[in-house]
Amino acid sequence: MKTQLIDTLQLTGRGVISIIGAGGKTSLMFQLAKQLANSGQNVLTTTTTKIFMPKPLQSPFTIIKNSFRELVKKSNTCLNDYSHLSAGSRHDSASGKLCGFAPDIIDQLWQANIFDWIIVEADGARQKPLKATASYEPVVPGSTTHLILVTGLDAVGRPLNEVHVHRAELFSKNTGFILGETLDEKSIATGIAIEIKKAWHLGHTMSNPESNSMSNSVFLNKADNPDKIKSGQKIAKLLQTNKIINRIITASLIDEFPIKSCLILK
Repeated sequence: MKTQLIDTLQLTGRGVISIIGAGGKTSLMFQLAKQLANSGQNVLTTTTTKIFMPKPLQSPFTIIKNSFRELVKKSNTCLNDYSHLSAGSRHDSASGKLCGFAPDIIDQLWQANIFDWIIVEADGARQKPLKATASYEPVVPGSTTHLILVTGLDAVGRPLNEVHVHRAELFSKNTGFILGETLDEKSIATGIAIEIKKAWHLGHTMSNPESNSMSNSVFLNKADNPDKIKSGQKIAKLLQTNKIINRIITASLIDEFPIKSCLILK
């Protein structure tokens, strides 16, 4: 499928995108930002947790400001030269990571009406393909209009342990699958259903009046071969009666045309 990511995700108008889960959040964030910027939109990429400092090919300019007023001032200036900016509150030199902003700062930025789109990496997974969230996760801003849960299909066929699953013990407790067992499409679909429900409920406890119409997508990444594409489609089928999810996308972000299939649920 040669459709662009922003078209498959139906990213029209303006909005705040929160990306959660594991297995390609950062790559998805920057690909979406590039496509939105190329379509003539002003885009900010940022995080409520931490991300590695954006490379020039990912983001043309990164602002580091811990003052909201200075962040707004710098953003307005830089948008004269760039349609896509990244921002963080500080650079942690020890880890090489960009520290993000509290959710309420993201909400204030959205209300400031500087950007057409704000894309937020709102979860951390220690570069593993699958995760279970702790009680304080994900860190989703109240202004979120689009929620995307990412899962890496390279988890299929791997053992349920900390090598492949962030918080494997919690994943086991949540899903009922035993530590050390081989992860299959059913176990991954069960984990996704739990996490998307949690994030959906979180959206409905926010003060954001748009939260009731928040678009919820599952993005099954790393469908890099026919077997993984089939696994993605099987997971999608297992989730097809889920009343929270709007669409399930099977994709490979390393491909020029990443979308392999898209199941629209509502």
